[in-house]
Amino acid sequence: MNLGELPENIGDPFYKDEQDKNRKIEKISYIESEKKIFINKSLYFDNVFTEVWEYKIGGYQVLDKYLKSHKNEEIDLEHFSKTIKILHKTIQIESQIAKCDW
Repeated sequence: MNLGELPENIGDPFYKDEQDKNRKIEKISYIESEKKIFINKSLYFDNVFTEVWEYKIGGYQVLDKYLKSHKNEEIDLEHFSKTIKILHKTIQIESQIAKCDW
């Protein structure tokens, strides 16, 4: 994968039910087999790889910590989607650095 490109739709928000456009963070769940983070029964972020969901900084799982600290608030879709993309890119770059022959 080119470091300059991300796979399509990484972390894009979607509604399972187009009639229910609730943006409130209520019940957080990650469905590994579908690569989806649900924040309530309708709203989810798609193509979130397990490595991104589990990525930790300072011992905290970044995405889970963010969602839990903003529970019962409306999510900023653009901000959270960008965070997913940034973590995905960070993992790609770390992988390339690890391959360097020092």
